[in-house]
Amino acid sequence: MFSINRTVLLLAVLMVVAITPNASAQTCGENYVVKSGDTLSRIAEAAYGKNRLWQIIYRANGKLIGKDPTFIFPGQNLEIPCSKKTARAPATEKVAAVATQTIAGAAPPANKIKLLTADDYRPFTDRALPAGGMITDIVQTALRSQKQLGNGPEFDVSWVNDWSAHLSPLLVNRAFDMGFPWFQPNCERYDELDDPAKFRCDKLHFSKPVFEILVLFFTKQGSDFRYDDDADVVGKRLCRPSGYFTFDLDDNDRNWVKDEKITLLRPQTVDECFQLLDRDEVDAVVLNEFTGRAAVAKAQMNERVNVIEKPVSLLSLHVIIAKSHPNAEVFLQHVNQALDRIRSSGEFAQIVEKHLSVFWKTQGAS
Repeated sequence: MFSINRTVLLLAVLMVVAITPNASAQTCGENYVVKSGDTLSRIAEAAYGKNRLWQIIYRANGKLIGKDPTFIFPGQNLEIPCSKKTARAPATEKVAAVATQTIAGAAPPANKIKLLTADDYRPFTDRALPAGGMITDIVQTALRSQKQLGNGPEFDVSWVNDWSAHLSPLLVNRAFDMGFPWFQPNCERYDELDDPAKFRCDKLHFSKPVFEILVLFFTKQGSDFRYDDDADVVGKRLCRPSGYFTFDLDDNDRNWVKDEKITLLRPQTVDECFQLLDRDEVDAVVLNEFTGRAAVAKAQMNERVNVIEKPVSLLSLHVIIAKSHPNAEVFLQHVNQALDRIRSSGEFAQIVEKHLSVFWKTQGAS
């Protein structure tokens, strides 16, 4: 397992885009058919000799590409315009050589999966927990069992403690292959979703559900906060950490965030949310029951925090991969087959029981 400094990692993402293009040598004024593994930066490097000129290509093809310039598909026919900028920066033989170092259209090897997760998501993922937490244990056990049968890829797990950077740029730009654990919004009600939830529907494939959990309100003891129906929450100050989903706060037409019916504070960590609650700076923290209860116990706030048992939502956790990943279908199939295998063998139930037993003992001891 690896822990990576975010600044170093983001520099690495940029270097991958700038230095290792898949696009074959390209001349401005011609069209280019996107190949697997291409990015606009790589195509610009091959065409103009400078990857930073990708915006020229994007502006010329905005209607085809859409709002997100990182999301291009193999087979798209892009116009590669010439301009004054490109005339001063023609592609050199050296640039053309760099552009063709990798085989045009070749996908990255499918024999290893680089997995991405982060700490501070108890009991699901945290390096201080046995086996890195319950979901980490499930995913690694599943892939290990697949590999032992001779039909699964190698894998490793990296830890980057900035959840807000995981989906974009780290997974969308393929610095990593797959991430976990992530909630899947109800994409069948796409028009009702907020932009971050639509991003998940547009950009990501989701594995079969790994685990289902309740999302609850955590309030301060003695507070008059109540949750009998959605109208009770209007005007309240809620807290959920940066990088965590918010689509459930708009589910079932409640539209708390979408219509600005609440004030939502987004600090970096779960602990900070409960500090805000303790200082009466928010009315409630809204989290899955496990992560919330773990944070309360860790902060020794059991006597000061009340858990409202009526659930805000019931959601499932998944392993995810970018739709633009060249090996998306292959890797997703590996993960789904691996999860099915340990469910059938009974290993899945054993892992869940082991971790939840430790979790509830910890809560009882606090």
